[in-house]
Amino acid sequence: MARKPNFKKASREAKRARAGLPAMPPFDPEYIAEKRGIEVVYASFAPPHDEQISGFYRKSDNKIVVNREISPGRMVFTIAHELGHALMHQEYIKSNDYRPVYRSNSHEGDKPIEEIEADQFAANFLVPLSLLEKYKDVADVPELARLFAVSEEVIDNRLSTLARNPWLANS
Repeated sequence: MARKPNFKKASREAKRARAGLPAMPPFDPEYIAEKRGIEVVYASFAPPHDEQISGFYRKSDNKIVVNREISPGRMVFTIAHELGHALMHQEYIKSNDYRPVYRSNSHEGDKPIEEIEADQFAANFLVPLSLLEKYKDVADVPELARLFAVSEEVIDNRLSTLARNPWLANS
């Protein structure tokens, strides 16, 4: 039987990582990373990687490396995604399967389960559905993106998730 992404684990770990932060957005994944001893550094990448890589987690020196040329919203999501790997996927990071996240979000073959889980961790960390539920009827997508300090694409994805699964706002 094929392994499936563990969405509950990603949600639970995101909530645990957010513990101790103020209850109002935006939620700062860089602060949490550094609080846990993970340094976040911003770097320039040589072509063609400057156009391809958003960031990666480097286990050897416990750093999240972020492409300084990407948009601020993408930076925040990248940091949260890599924080998810650092907190949930130590074995994956040590394996030969671990690769930097490409901006196109494309992978040879199926997207690795760990990448799906790290995306879910980031989405849950940055835009908890319980809070999105409270604000979705009083703010439009650009306003929500500013409130949560993420891209409009992240808000659109989270609103879609909420519309398909309204019960998740209570979990």
